[in-house]
Amino acid sequence: MKNSHPVPDYVGRILSSSGVPQGTCFQLAPGYLVTAWHVVQGTLALGDDGVLSVDRLRDPGADRITARVLAEDRKTDLALLAADAAFPGSARLLRASRSVAYAEPVTVVGHALMYETAGTPPVVWVEALGEWQGEVRRTDDVTLGRLHSRDVLPGMSGAPVRQRSDDSVVGVVSARYNTADGWLANSVWAGRADDVRALCAGRVDLDGSRWAGFPAAAAAAGGGAAAAVAEDMLRKRREGPDIEVRTEAAPAPGREPGEPASPAAPAGTGTGTGAADVPVPEPVTAPAPLPGGSGESVPDAVAEEVTQGALERVTRWILDNL
Repeated sequence: MKNSHPVPDYVGRILSSSGVPQGTCFQLAPGYLVTAWHVVQGTLALGDDGVLSVDRLRDPGADRITARVLAEDRKTDLALLAADAAFPGSARLLRASRSVAYAEPVTVVGHALMYETAGTPPVVWVEALGEWQGEVRRTDDVTLGRLHSRDVLPGMSGAPVRQRSDDSVVGVVSARYNTADGWLANSVWAGRADDVRALCAGRVDLDGSRWAGFPAAAAAAGGGAAAAVAEDMLRKRREGPDIEVRTEAAPAPGREPGEPASPAAPAGTGTGTGAADVPVPEPVTAPAPLPGGSGESVPDAVAEEVTQGALERVTRWILDNL
């Protein structure tokens, strides 16, 4: 997925009281912003009123809004802010770290602090491309996401790490690992969407369908077996191009498990109740129901009977309707 503008309309900058950019943030829901805790801490140290100033990265200097800290997780370097106004857009989807495929292409766009020759106009933002590299565990029991990018710069702390395929947010930039010996060169640490979700609990009421890769969220959104298949394909698609997966929704009233279903309705003619609208080529049966939750693997016996094309249609439908 390629946005019409490299900078999403939900990405902003954290400013000092004098208007100097200190880091990046993004809007999770109208009036609620997420950034890195160290950006907030450093910015508040420059003033004494506890109020942050924020503007849009796409339109720097215009329409500044104020925000205050609503919650923070200092271990994972995350902060949740409550603003007195809203950006035009919000992050569409947040994805659990472990549902992101290894080497998944990601992008980071944020405020960029660059040192150039005297007289050169300063850069406002930079688009840094990279690849997701999984997780890292520290001795203080904190798990962070890790991506590989040569171009993440100072000032991008707090920026959303987004999948280039569907613009889902998978993490929040925390720090760049500046290796002294060449090991793990160009590694960037990121707070995980999992920890953003925990920080929002009881504070920001988000539609469950906006959390992808979380078993409970998928069930609440009504995705059921189709959500499990979609997430399984996203996780496995780089293991081989010919993966085939078969699904079966829960049996209709009056029909026993394993009994053939009625012919599927054409795509787009469903009732709007989640997986019932997902187009499938032919009705199928299975000896046992799929495991619950989108974070679990689809059994091999079930994975042999649906074509890759059908699976891709299911996945596209899931992502388009989250």
